[in-house]
Amino acid sequence: MMGWITLGVALAITVAIIGSVVLRIDDWGRDWTQNRAALDPAAPRPELRPVELDGSVQDAADRIRQWTETNSKWDWVSEEQAGGDRRRIQLTRTTPVMKFVDDIEVELTAHPAGQDATNQSVIVNATSQSRVGKGDLGQNPRNLIELTTALRDR
Repeated sequence: MMGWITLGVALAITVAIIGSVVLRIDDWGRDWTQNRAALDPAAPRPELRPVELDGSVQDAADRIRQWTETNSKWDWVSEEQAGGDRRRIQLTRTTPVMKFVDDIEVELTAHPAGQDATNQSVIVNATSQSRVGKGDLGQNPRNLIELTTALRDR
């Protein structure tokens, strides 16, 4: 009797784990075969398009740094000047259960906003790549969605 209960509990846990993975897959063709995602101006989902923010490149970098400091899954790794009014920021995001680390590269590019050249805006572009695995089960697009949603909401 105890063996059947143990088997039933193990089966229920297995089904729950598999079910949670299956429910998280957005694009069955992509998520099993790719471990990198990038923001794209032509993306069908707005959350996967580059973000335009008001302010300077420094303002955008500060905003991202503050967000990573309040989000335990995300870590600020480095920042470098990429020439002119461009900056690259390296972030990592660690998955909660399996502790997989994904590398996120954010590029900030300034450009004049509208007719008045004194107003600046910044285009935030980003890529996310898994360190291990052939497919990411959709985690890299979810990383980018989490980042762009946070930037748009702040």
